[in-house]
Amino acid sequence: MRGFGLRFLAALALVVLVVGVTPTTGGRATTTRVHPRAPITLTYWWWAESDVPGANKWMSQTIALFEKAHPNIKIKLDIQATDSLISNFQAAAAAHKGPDLATQWATIPVLSQAWAGAIAPLSAYVPKSEIAHWVGTSENTYAGKTWGMPLYLIGIPVVYNKTLFRKAGLNPNNPPRTWAQFLSVCARLKARGILPFALGNKDASGGAWFWSTFGKGSLNSADDIKRAVVGQTHFTDAQFTRWLTGLQTMIKSGYVSNDVASVDLSNGFAPFARGKAGMTFGTDAYIVGYARTMGEKTIGVFRAPPIGSGKLGSWYDATQSSTEMITSWSRHKHEAAMFLMFMHTPERLKALYDQTSAFPADSRFNLSAIKDPLQRQLLKWDLTLPNIWSENFVPTQLDTNGVRIAGQTVTSGGTAATAAQLWERTARQWRASNPSDLKRFKAWIGSGGASL
Repeated sequence: MRGFGLRFLAALALVVLVVGVTPTTGGRATTTRVHPRAPITLTYWWWAESDVPGANKWMSQTIALFEKAHPNIKIKLDIQATDSLISNFQAAAAAHKGPDLATQWATIPVLSQAWAGAIAPLSAYVPKSEIAHWVGTSENTYAGKTWGMPLYLIGIPVVYNKTLFRKAGLNPNNPPRTWAQFLSVCARLKARGILPFALGNKDASGGAWFWSTFGKGSLNSADDIKRAVVGQTHFTDAQFTRWLTGLQTMIKSGYVSNDVASVDLSNGFAPFARGKAGMTFGTDAYIVGYARTMGEKTIGVFRAPPIGSGKLGSWYDATQSSTEMITSWSRHKHEAAMFLMFMHTPERLKALYDQTSAFPADSRFNLSAIKDPLQRQLLKWDLTLPNIWSENFVPTQLDTNGVRIAGQTVTSGGTAATAAQLWERTARQWRASNPSDLKRFKAWIGSGGASL
């Protein structure tokens, strides 16, 4: 979740000889001319539609334009499902065969594959001058190398219905700023027969979002997460259990949907979209969609009030979300890098925004294209506030079987204490079975990389 101006590569589609990039022994990329060669096919395992509706259509158009400019290069698009995005690539990495290009979620899902030797450093194939325009590369930087390309920014504030706030006797222009105020708003909405907060957690995403938004308020830095991962502190400590207790309070008080445990995150938004819930989570693109369908005067946004008094409570909840990678086994890394750069040309950035309302993660994006006050507010939060998405700093196994299962435990009626113990147990199992990654995590502490 984290952009912007206009130029570079605009003439890429017009050249007869292909501009490629050659890695140097110093780890930097240099541009060279690559003569046309025999036809090749790049396989791309792509994911984005769940984040930004319209992304698949944009990608198909981008491929068609690239192939028209480069007739000898074909791109086979394989759209990945959300629930198998990580596991599919893990299987490919284990076999050391599969796509040339792939999407994974930012930070740990990317860096873990770098550590495993499954992906190539983009900084070896893409010029430094190009990478300098990408917003959010710190999320996927390790050992001085950039391992993934950001494409769009995802901010996740709380979106609320001003009409329902008025109905509950609340000031629609003064949303809650503290956790206590938030609970008070929930109580007022419920008293008027309004569902306070629409949420779904069947797919375990709702709980993970709750931690990364409200729950980060108990943390002082990303290093707090890393220390718990390596066992220097514990996930049963108060800084990691407050969000579980807060979620449990929401469940027991009837402040979230009754079917929270049986609907996934995206379907959990439905009551809000129908005008039946006072609040919910929303990505930038979804919020813009709500404003269009429900009326701009109906929609308001606020930053999730922190649970706790940690320094991260003043940070925003944003990330690049998905990250584009080149696999280490690809025989066509130069061409793969060319396509990644093509995705960041001014025309494709503008098309991405026009078709999805997602903010491109590139400093060359023309800010003047955004006229709507709500969108400008969202983009301001994305770009001007320190940002972190806590879930990005947890190993995949510990995220899937720890963070997410802990949230599901609570939304299914379990206690915060039980959920925290499960989370801690999963962390011990991860440390025991991943000694190499454990060593890298320990080295990562104190190195930064928490924000844009």
